[in-house]
Amino acid sequence: MLINSLRNRSFWFIDFIKGGKVRSHFKEIELCLKNPNSKEVQKIKSDHLKNLLNHAIKTTPFYKDISKSSSIEDFPVTKKTIIQDNFEKFRSKSYINKKNFKVSTSGSTGVPFFLYLNKEKRQRNHADTIYFYKILGYDVGNKLYELKVLGSHNRKSKLKSWIQNIYQLDMSRLSNEKIVNLLNELKSDQQKNQTMIGFASSYETIAQYLEKNNLIYSNLNLNSAVAFSEYLNDYTKTTLSKHLSTPVLSRYSSEEVGIIAQQTLESPDNFVINHASYYVEVLKFDVDEPAKTGELGRIVVTDLFNYAMPIIRYDTGDIAKCYINSDGIMEFERIEGRKMDIIYDSKGEVISSYVVYTKVFKYYHLLKQYQFIQHGKKEYEVKLNLQGTVFDYEDELITNIKSDFGDDANVKITYVNEIPPLSSGKRRKVINNYKK
Repeated sequence: MLINSLRNRSFWFIDFIKGGKVRSHFKEIELCLKNPNSKEVQKIKSDHLKNLLNHAIKTTPFYKDISKSSSIEDFPVTKKTIIQDNFEKFRSKSYINKKNFKVSTSGSTGVPFFLYLNKEKRQRNHADTIYFYKILGYDVGNKLYELKVLGSHNRKSKLKSWIQNIYQLDMSRLSNEKIVNLLNELKSDQQKNQTMIGFASSYETIAQYLEKNNLIYSNLNLNSAVAFSEYLNDYTKTTLSKHLSTPVLSRYSSEEVGIIAQQTLESPDNFVINHASYYVEVLKFDVDEPAKTGELGRIVVTDLFNYAMPIIRYDTGDIAKCYINSDGIMEFERIEGRKMDIIYDSKGEVISSYVVYTKVFKYYHLLKQYQFIQHGKKEYEVKLNLQGTVFDYEDELITNIKSDFGDDANVKITYVNEIPPLSSGKRRKVINNYKK
């Protein structure tokens, strides 16, 4: 459409007037991710890391005692509580009096957390977003559907929504009526190369609605549907893709950092890591050493562009399995959620949270929501919010759970009318109240 082309040109023209910073970042990101093994790219990434580490040592109280000759492995692994307790020590003296941007998140912990970003970091985030949309066939100016929890901080005015060509849907309480309105909007919209982004839990609710009503749409102009903020299970990915006739892909990102990894059309199952903007490690749970390939570990991120508050070896609290692709580049094989939601069998061995999904999958047509909670070493509770009033498979479900968690596991089924989301809008499918 002509108006979308005008939106695109206007965006890049404004960027040009401001010095072309976003375009410059975009080109570098594209170069790095498309040519990961070239000497030029290796030098670019190495220089970014070296410059950040030197800047942190030179200008921040927290890192001032680290030797300038140190490698990144000599820096401590940090987490939210460490940054919160030493907030001013993480701030760079060179940026305190400059214009910075505050970002905040409550995350899955419910603990408020915020950081300052410098201007270039914010530009880099914009460029990352543009790149990871563009490889899905979406470009600036095209229609974007946003399914989020909306509030004063992120709700756009009608004028701004029109200018940016964004359709927002508040999914804090995603009723059937809202789903119908969204589907009608998608059906009636004739714009090409559109993309949708939303919480994985909202996609799951939509997928259940579409499957229950046997609705399949083959002529929507959606290039893809991107899930973020929560774990995207196989049921949602497969079912929504089938009923909307579009690829459903997952993005791993955070408010405090940015886009760390994303599934793509070429890599629909594994996550392509944003090595252009971050130095990413997967470390063992108990020691700060690299996890083996295929082994669950902690995702630890170094942000190469936040100079206002250098975040080095930041433990995101999430866990993943790493995978080495044919180019020798690390990707995420699976991102399984938060470390605090790791669960254990009755013998104390770690069980993947994915196992819980496999236990309830066959009953999806009977459920609105579910939640699995480990209360003690052998104490487990499964909360079920039913589509109807009767669940005839309680004994079968308990037996299936015991097959993985132990014959001596005590499994309780609780029926509820609602499993409320966190303040962020996320829904925790798996909770560990036993070991935190």
